[in-house]
Amino acid sequence: MAALKEWYTVDEAAEYLGVSRRTIYKLSKEGRLRTHTLSKGRIRRFRKEDLDTVPQPLEHGAEQRETEALTALSAAGDPLLAELWSNEKDAAYDTV
Repeated sequence: MAALKEWYTVDEAAEYLGVSRRTIYKLSKEGRLRTHTLSKGRIRRFRKEDLDTVPQPLEHGAEQRETEALTALSAAGDPLLAELWSNEKDAAYDTV
Protein backbone atom coordinates (compact mmCIF):
# COMPACT_ATOMS: atom_id res chain seq x y z
CA MET A 1 0.00 0.00 0.00
CA ALA A 2 1.46 3.37 -1.06
CA ALA A 3 1.59 6.15 1.47
CA LEU A 4 -0.32 9.32 0.62
CA LYS A 5 1.88 12.25 -0.34
CA GLU A 6 1.76 15.10 2.17
CA TRP A 7 4.20 17.67 0.73
CA TYR A 8 4.15 19.07 -2.83
CA THR A 9 6.60 21.13 -4.89
CA VAL A 10 5.40 24.11 -6.94
CA ASP A 11 5.08 21.94 -10.06
CA GLU A 12 3.27 19.18 -8.20
CA ALA A 13 0.92 21.67 -6.51
CA ALA A 14 0.11 23.25 -9.87
CA GLU A 15 -0.64 19.83 -11.38
CA TYR A 16 -2.70 18.80 -8.35
CA LEU A 17 -4.87 21.94 -8.57
CA GLY A 18 -4.91 22.00 -12.36
CA VAL A 19 -3.44 25.50 -12.59
CA SER A 20 -0.18 27.03 -13.81
CA ARG A 21 2.96 27.61 -11.74
CA ARG A 22 2.26 31.32 -12.02
CA THR A 23 -1.14 30.83 -10.36
CA ILE A 24 0.50 28.94 -7.48
CA TYR A 25 2.89 31.86 -6.92
CA LYS A 26 -0.01 34.33 -7.15
CA LEU A 27 -2.13 32.38 -4.64
CA SER A 28 0.85 32.27 -2.28
CA LYS A 29 1.51 35.99 -2.61
CA GLU A 30 -2.16 36.83 -1.99
CA GLY A 31 -2.14 34.64 1.13
CA ARG A 32 -4.80 32.30 -0.26
CA LEU A 33 -2.36 29.36 -0.26
CA ARG A 34 -0.15 28.70 2.73
CA THR A 35 3.48 28.29 1.71
CA HIS A 36 6.31 26.65 3.63
CA THR A 37 9.70 27.99 2.57
CA LEU A 38 13.09 26.35 2.91
CA SER A 39 16.60 27.57 2.18
CA LYS A 40 16.08 31.29 2.84
CA GLY A 41 12.75 31.37 1.00
CA ARG A 42 14.03 29.98 -2.29
CA ILE A 43 12.40 26.55 -2.03
CA ARG A 44 8.64 26.31 -1.51
CA ARG A 45 6.59 23.36 -0.36
CA PHE A 46 2.85 22.98 0.07
CA ARG A 47 0.91 20.64 2.32
CA LYS A 48 -1.89 18.61 0.76
CA GLU A 49 -4.39 19.87 3.35
CA ASP A 50 -3.55 23.48 2.38
CA LEU A 51 -3.98 22.69 -1.32
CA ASP A 52 -7.38 21.14 -0.62
CA THR A 53 -8.64 24.36 0.98
CA VAL A 54 -7.89 26.58 -2.05
CA PRO A 55 -11.13 27.60 -3.80
CA GLN A 56 -11.49 25.99 -7.21
CA PRO A 57 -11.99 28.16 -10.30
CA LEU A 58 -15.43 28.39 -11.85
CA GLU A 59 -16.13 26.11 -14.77
CA HIS A 60 -16.31 27.68 -18.22
CA GLY A 61 -19.51 29.71 -18.58
CA ALA A 62 -20.47 29.48 -14.90
CA GLU A 63 -19.90 33.19 -14.31
CA GLN A 64 -22.23 34.11 -17.18
CA ARG A 65 -24.93 31.74 -15.86
CA GLU A 66 -24.65 33.33 -12.41
CA THR A 67 -25.06 36.80 -13.92
CA GLU A 68 -28.09 35.68 -15.91
CA ALA A 69 -29.66 34.17 -12.80
CA LEU A 70 -29.22 37.42 -10.89
CA THR A 71 -30.63 39.47 -13.77
CA ALA A 72 -33.72 37.25 -13.84
CA LEU A 73 -34.43 38.31 -10.26
CA SER A 74 -34.21 42.01 -11.05
CA ALA A 75 -36.66 44.56 -12.39
CA ALA A 76 -34.78 44.49 -15.70
CA GLY A 77 -35.33 40.75 -16.05
CA ASP A 78 -38.93 40.53 -14.86
CA PRO A 79 -41.59 43.09 -15.91
CA LEU A 80 -43.86 42.07 -13.02
CA LEU A 81 -41.14 42.86 -10.50
CA ALA A 82 -40.51 46.17 -12.27
CA GLU A 83 -44.18 47.08 -11.85
CA LEU A 84 -44.25 46.06 -8.18
CA TRP A 85 -41.06 47.92 -7.36
CA SER A 86 -41.91 51.06 -9.27
CA ASN A 87 -44.22 52.90 -6.88
CA GLU A 88 -44.26 55.99 -4.72
CA LYS A 89 -43.71 54.12 -1.45
CA ASP A 90 -40.20 53.05 -2.38
CA ALA A 91 -39.22 56.02 -4.58
CA ALA A 92 -36.56 56.98 -2.04
CA TYR A 93 -34.75 53.68 -2.68
CA ASP A 94 -34.60 54.31 -6.45
CA THR A 95 -31.88 56.92 -5.94
CA VAL A 96 -29.64 54.71 -3.80
